[in-house]
Amino acid sequence: MAEQVKCSIVTGAPVSDTDFLKEHLDTGSFIIAADSGYRKLLEAGIRIDAIVADFDSAEKPDINCEIITFPIEKDATDTFNAVKLAVGRGFKEIEIFFALGGRFDHSYANVLCLAYARQHGVKCTLLDRQNRISLIEKSATVNRDYQAFSLFAFLGDCKGVSIKGAYYTAGFFGRDKLDIAVSDQFGQSNFVSEETAEITVDDGVLLLIESNDF
Repeated sequence: MAEQVKCSIVTGAPVSDTDFLKEHLDTGSFIIAADSGYRKLLEAGIRIDAIVADFDSAEKPDINCEIITFPIEKDATDTFNAVKLAVGRGFKEIEIFFALGGRFDHSYANVLCLAYARQHGVKCTLLDRQNRISLIEKSATVNRDYQAFSLFAFLGDCKGVSIKGAYYTAGFFGRDKLDIAVSDQFGQSNFVSEETAEITVDDGVLLLIESNDF
């Protein structure tokens, strides 16, 4: 059996979409439930390898899997502890399902998990039916899985951003490349106009948000 390099984390956030989990979660990955996220996996009939939780939003289940329990009063969310577990165990890619919606502070904390993963050389993505969020360093290809995409400078200014294969490119602003500051919003609500869009950045890290309007 090939070594697992990917970890999937299902959070306890209010959003739940069993069909999306069945369609998009890689069942060959190592699967972690963050707190009540285990209920979504059970509903979808998907194997659970580990649960990371303080069990403040769900009872501790009687499941034959690894269960790592934290006190309710702690300095990290269950999702972040799940990410740290995945990074510590050497996974090279993490997908976090249903990390957005509900309380905005929880959603923002989950977005910051992208930065933690990046610091440890791990690719990380937040995704649900309406949004997929990731970071771009150097370059990335954007497809048409989602209706629109937006680019923001993540935690620092970005220099030399090139966008090809999209409706709005640097040429729209009369430039060959764009500089995007952390306060800029002109990179919002673009869409792929060719088969794919190609994004490159000379310096800095871009936050890529792919979204659907429904």
